Amino acid sequence: RASYLGERSIGHQDPGATSSYLIFKTIYESVIELENRY
Repeated sequence: RASYLGERSIGHQDPGATSSYLIFKTIYESVIELENRY
């Protein structure tokens, strides 16, 4: 956990944030694609 690492976590990407970003990006792209079909 980044809270335990403190300064050592600076500069490293948060895996939870990255996976959340990818999930929301995929949902967004799917919605846009579905809207363009109709």
